[in-house]
Amino acid sequence: MRGILGPLAVAALAATTLTLTACGDGDSSAAITSAAKPTTVPAMAAQPLPGQEVVQCGSGPNGLAVVTFTTKGADFCPTALSVATSYVQERTKKSEGDVAIEVADMRWVCGERQGDPNPFEECASQNESADKVRMLS
Repeated sequence: MRGILGPLAVAALAATTLTLTACGDGDSSAAITSAAKPTTVPAMAAQPLPGQEVVQCGSGPNGLAVVTFTTKGADFCPTALSVATSYVQERTKKSEGDVAIEVADMRWVCGERQGDPNPFEECASQNESADKVRMLS
């Protein structure tokens, strides 16, 4: 639960980074609502499967950065943001363990995962195993 409600250290920002695709019509500022407008994420989030791309979808609930691993590109961002919002709402009802949610007719299993070095929140689609949504501070 600390990954959602408490701040995470961001020392991993100094680690290797990966350039991301931003959501929108080619204007990377369109989907990013934070003042910093980052274009990279910590290496702990850079583990897409073959054929996937990493897409930064902007700020989600509690100011967390929402990043998706998908084959659907930036068009998947509205779903990723809905998954993040639903997960945060359900997490308040269950403080430990994984949480199952349903968004866009897909079942997702979400929970805190251990990164290197910092933990992060992740939801994985149970219908389309290639899709993942991560929430990072």
